Amino acid sequence: MGAIVAATGMAASRSNLPAQDAPATNGVQFPFFIYDDKGSTNNHFVPSGWMGSTGSIQADDGCTNNPHTGGTCLRFAYNAPDQWGGVVWQDPVNDWGDVPGGWNLTGAKKLSFWGRGEKGGEIVSFKFGVLGPDKKYSDSATGESTDLKLTRQWTIYTIDLTGKNLTRVKTGFVWTLSGQGHPVIFYLDDIRYE
Repeated sequence: MGAIVAATGMAASRSNLPAQDAPATNGVQFPFFIYDDKGSTNNHFVPSGWMGSTGSIQADDGCTNNPHTGGTCLRFAYNAPDQWGGVVWQDPVNDWGDVPGGWNLTGAKKLSFWGRGEKGGEIVSFKFGVLGPDKKYSDSATGESTDLKLTRQWTIYTIDLTGKNLTRVKTGFVWTLSGQGHPVIFYLDDIRYE
């Protein structure tokens, strides 16, 4: 099980990052993928923000165990019976709101993703936009779906973006979970704004 590798070339293609009070200026086309397939040039943001009990998190961005589409999916394992953990997809990499960056995702109607659990019954929360106004460079919006109970079958989940200011999304996708008394393994695929 290897660490997730950043599979994006978007940082080098943007030269004028937004100021704090200005929206991100990059143009995007939808669907705008967070994860399409391992190594895909469609992937955006970097899963660099590990939180909580980080030593208990294992990640594989090239899992070939029954992906939803394509050749690979994401596999996460949280091995602590208690505590909590999570991963944030960031732009730029490893940024917690201290430097400019992000994407202007104006026009997106929903954030969708496919998920499944190893055994079924795994409880995981998903969100975007975790950098609040206390940060120098914050997310312009936030949204979440909390405590989703995954099944063993691939299921699509969505976060409604209607009415949200998406001019600067710096943390494009997040998962968090609390220890559930046993190891938790789950899979994600086709994470995208559309």
